[in-house]
Amino acid sequence: MLLLAPGPVPMEKQICDAACVEQLPYFRGKVFADIVKEVSQGMKSVFQTQYEPLVLTSSGTGLMEMAIVNLLNAGDKVIVINGGTFGQKWVNMCQAFNVEVKNLEVSLGKNPDMNKLENLIKPDIKAVLVNAHETSTGYLYDIEEIGKLTSKKSVLLIVDAVSAIGSDEFKMDEWHVDCALVSTQKALALMPGLGFIVFNQKAKDIINTVSQPRFYFNANDYISNLSHGMTPFTPAMNIILQTRERLKEIESKGVDALITKHAELAKVFRNTIMDCWDLGFFPDRQSNALTAIKLPAYAPMSKLVSYMRDKFDWWFAPNPTNREDYLRVSHMGNLDKETIRKVAENIVSVAKSFFKGEI
Repeated sequence: MLLLAPGPVPMEKQICDAACVEQLPYFRGKVFADIVKEVSQGMKSVFQTQYEPLVLTSSGTGLMEMAIVNLLNAGDKVIVINGGTFGQKWVNMCQAFNVEVKNLEVSLGKNPDMNKLENLIKPDIKAVLVNAHETSTGYLYDIEEIGKLTSKKSVLLIVDAVSAIGSDEFKMDEWHVDCALVSTQKALALMPGLGFIVFNQKAKDIINTVSQPRFYFNANDYISNLSHGMTPFTPAMNIILQTRERLKEIESKGVDALITKHAELAKVFRNTIMDCWDLGFFPDRQSNALTAIKLPAYAPMSKLVSYMRDKFDWWFAPNPTNREDYLRVSHMGNLDKETIRKVAENIVSVAKSFFKGEI
C-alpha cells in the first residue's frame, strides 16, 4: 500500500518504532514531563517562533476550534480568505460560534485580491483567518504579504498551517502571524491525533478578554500545564514520542532540509508529468506538499482514484471540492524521488489508456 493522500502519509520504520514501547511512563511523572518540554521547545524551530507551542491531543479541526474560542468573542467581525474546502471550514466554524464573517471568496487555485482584502479590513475587524495553503487545491498563500497587511492594520492573523508547516517555508514571528497550528500526520509524517498551536504575546493578551464557552480547548489550561511539562488531559503519548524522534532529525539537519525534501519531490513529480503529458497544474502557486494536476475529460479524477487503488494499492484523496478536472497527489512522508517519479509516470500511462479505450 502507498499513501498519496495529504495525510496520513507514509512513515519511516524508526518513526513507527518510536511509538511502540513496552510500557509508557506515567504522563504526569518527571520522565514524561521532561519529554513534553523537550518536544515543545523543539517545535519552536518548526514554527520559527520564540513562543511556546502548546501540545494538544486533537485533530487539526480541534486546533482550529481552539484558536477561535480563545481569540474571538461572539459578535466579533473577522475576514476569512476562502479559496476552497478548508477556507470554507474556517467560515463554518466561526459561524458556529456566532463570529460574524466577511467571506473573501477566492476562485479555486487563484490568488486573493490583496487590495480587496485591505479594503475589507475596517476598524471593527478583529482578525483575518486563512490557510497557509488551501489543501483542497494545493494553492500556497503568501502569508508574508498577508502578515504585513494585518500587522499594519493591527488585526490578528490566524493561520491554519496544518499541512504546510514542514513542507513550505513558514516564519511565524517574522511574518507577523499571531496564532498558527500544525498537525502531526502531514509534513511531519507522524501518526494522526496530535497537534501544536502557538499564540504569540499579542494573542495571549486577548485570551482572557474572550468569553466563549470552552473547556477542553481552554488555552490558559494548556499554557499553565506546559510550564510543568504537562497537558491538562491525558495526551497521545505515543505520538509525542514519535515527535521527539522527528525533532532529533530536524535538529540535526535543520527545518530547511525538511522543506527542501518536499520541494525536490514536488519538482521531480511535476517535471515527470510535464515530460510525459502536455498538461498543466491547477493552482497558480503550488505548495510543496502536494500537486494538483489538470485532468482531461477522458480521465476524470474519481475514475483515476478508483483505478489506482484497485490496480496498484495506491491511495489518493478524492477532491473535497468534488471537481473531476484535477487530481491531488501528496509529496509528504516517507517517499523518495524514484517512487514519486514512478507514480507520475503511471498516472500518465493510465490516463492515456483511458483515452485509447484500453481500460
